[in-house]
Amino acid sequence: MKELSRKERERLRRRELIIDVAEEVIHQHGFKSSTMEQIAEGAELGKGTLYLHFKSKVSIYLAICDRGSKKLNRELAKVLATELSGLEMVREIGYTYLRFIQKNPLYFSAFNYYENILDDDKYNDSPMIKVCEENAREAMTYIVRAMQIGIQDGSIDGGINPKELGLVMWGASKGVVHVALLKNKRRHMAILDDVEFSFDSLMESFIQLMSSGIKNDRQSEKV
Repeated sequence: MKELSRKERERLRRRELIIDVAEEVIHQHGFKSSTMEQIAEGAELGKGTLYLHFKSKVSIYLAICDRGSKKLNRELAKVLATELSGLEMVREIGYTYLRFIQKNPLYFSAFNYYENILDDDKYNDSPMIKVCEENAREAMTYIVRAMQIGIQDGSIDGGINPKELGLVMWGASKGVVHVALLKNKRRHMAILDDVEFSFDSLMESFIQLMSSGIKNDRQSEKV
């Protein structure tokens, strides 16, 4: 690998600093209320310098999405390196994702923002959109691979379609997180107050439901 020049290293260091500051600013003020001025001030940079690295607040938010998804993927990859059964891997991937989002709700918001602008033609040629897309594909491969391992070792029902169930798991987990985070908002649907739950209890119920749905019951009976 080619060694980076001092100028290139400095540029990368400054870019990471901008993303660090942007995470703090957006966490504090929300994406809509945050400004490039606030980010530039927090990074102790002139606006002109900030714009050399990021052309807009959207591009910074996509960089946050990229950072968050890469961090998440590293955690998911660790699960695939364990000696767990496929079913246990799927469960642990679920726990890993939910714990990650509980600890980093800003990344969840950035993931959702990226997904919401995919239908906007003006972002069709955005390099960061493509990077975020590849990160999402990588995350899905971990889910699918865990299910394939489970089918091979007999812990997961062989009649399931790993790719289709991977999408179900991904979509359902996003819904569970959305509901859990909604309750933390000052204004939320009254129905959320009719049920006693916490993020952890909702997470556990979801993982248990998901596991029972894909488990190979015949294998369990043999054991």
